[in-house]
Amino acid sequence: MLEQEWVYYALLFIAVLVMTYLPGVGVYFRLFNTFIHESVGHALVARMTGGRVVSISLFQNTGGLAVFQHHWFGKVITIFSGYPVSSLMSVVVVYAIMQGLYEYVAVGLFSLLVYGLVFWVRNVAGWFWVLSVIGGISIAYMYLDSLYFEILISTIGLTLLIQAFSSSWGIFILSVISSKRAGDTTLLAEATKIPAVVWGIIFMIQGTVFFLTGVLIWFGYDLLTVMNELIVE
Repeated sequence: MLEQEWVYYALLFIAVLVMTYLPGVGVYFRLFNTFIHESVGHALVARMTGGRVVSISLFQNTGGLAVFQHHWFGKVITIFSGYPVSSLMSVVVVYAIMQGLYEYVAVGLFSLLVYGLVFWVRNVAGWFWVLSVIGGISIAYMYLDSLYFEILISTIGLTLLIQAFSSSWGIFILSVISSKRAGDTTLLAEATKIPAVVWGIIFMIQGTVFFLTGVLIWFGYDLLTVMNELIVE
């Protein structure tokens, strides 16, 4: 990666990091990670393992809730999948962006949003957010210069990467200080009798590994080369 390109990617990364914690716009963009967590990490996994998805809700505080019906093993797998799947998806999206596949990322997200809107999302805040994103992506693709469209898709991808990492650490901290109210880790603890903090540690570790992988990809590093250098050292 050329020096000028590296500066561009560094500045965009910092800008997105700051933006995601601003009032208003930050909440709006953080819901991308919530949507992926609930729709792909929970709802899609529930369907793939034979369960039934009742509804997905997205809330103005960036929280989300997927309601599903499943047998015990499928329930455990579905609850567990939320954080790892959202972390994995963030890396996949960042990799696709770095390959210049902006339109493919947009089409994939657009399709998931439409499917979620029709079959899963069942609260007013969720409907408003999904419809606004569908409209925003459509307008950006049809009417904006390609550079601005690419910046928008890159912003979404970086938001997913940063928030998947942040949320994995958030759930870990919550599992330590309030294990009875720690979201997915509490549900897993109730289903498996394994303490919530253990699940919190697992989520934190995977979130960190995926985040570092995504950062390396974003800044143009060849992962195989990096791994070989680490092994040699």
